[in-house]
Amino acid sequence: MIFRLHLPPQLTACVHSAMATEFIFHLGGHEPAYLQQAAAEAFALIDQLEARLSFYRESSDVTRLNRASAGAEVAVSPDTIACLELAAEAAQMTVGAFNAFTGRAAVDAKRQEIPTYLVGSPEPGENDVPGPVISLHPAAGIVTKLRAGPWVDLGALGKGYALDQAASLFVEWGITEGCLIAGGSSLRGLGGGRWPLEIGRTKTVVSLRSEFCLGASGFQFQPGHVIDSRPVPEKSSTVRSLVLAPSAALADALSTGAMLLSDRQLVQLVHDQPGVATLVIDAAGNTHRHGAPFA
Repeated sequence: MIFRLHLPPQLTACVHSAMATEFIFHLGGHEPAYLQQAAAEAFALIDQLEARLSFYRESSDVTRLNRASAGAEVAVSPDTIACLELAAEAAQMTVGAFNAFTGRAAVDAKRQEIPTYLVGSPEPGENDVPGPVISLHPAAGIVTKLRAGPWVDLGALGKGYALDQAASLFVEWGITEGCLIAGGSSLRGLGGGRWPLEIGRTKTVVSLRSEFCLGASGFQFQPGHVIDSRPVPEKSSTVRSLVLAPSAALADALSTGAMLLSDRQLVQLVHDQPGVATLVIDAAGNTHRHGAPFA
């Protein structure tokens, strides 16, 4: 066990399957019927996001980007633009350790077959060199494909983004007490008091503020989701990571990147990014903590 969040018993649990995982929303402050109605609207929103962001949907924005040739302009939703901007931000924050354009390698790592709708997708040209894969034009809702080959797979970042959008919806409903969880590895606190988080074999308890965003990564969560595509990787023995960040989308992306960063790079990440804290566990079971409330 890397962590366990202690939830108040009076919360109402609402469950929904989407994005190849299970969303459980623990909500409070209102009658259960009202909370379930709000959760139903949030789950419908998540289904819409999945249709736009999923690597495994033939009609999604992500698939249309992956099938596009170099030079093509692809019209996408504002949500897709927002996620791609967040992916670029996370890549910059982790010095390239997080990379949303490793979908082809992830398929191989998971020992999956290439989806039929991606068979025959454009391959890199003979003179292809590393560099940006896309260019974003947010005002126009357009993404320009700069080079072919690398497939974008938003993965956990998309799941965290879904939690962020659900949290905004619950504010509109006046729901400010509860915790949103996706797959056990993406969590967002809505409020209602501080949250005790029990960590590791020592069962150390840290107190999270009422509104928090926590992402967890590790080889026990999903094989193949941690791909190191850096030209010169730094040595890392991390097997599990926890990251607190300003949004659930960034927390998820940074927890993936943290798996590949050296301790020196983690120190720099926390120093440079207000609101970010990391806790990683190495292969020997040692814990490395940076930033409050972990350190």
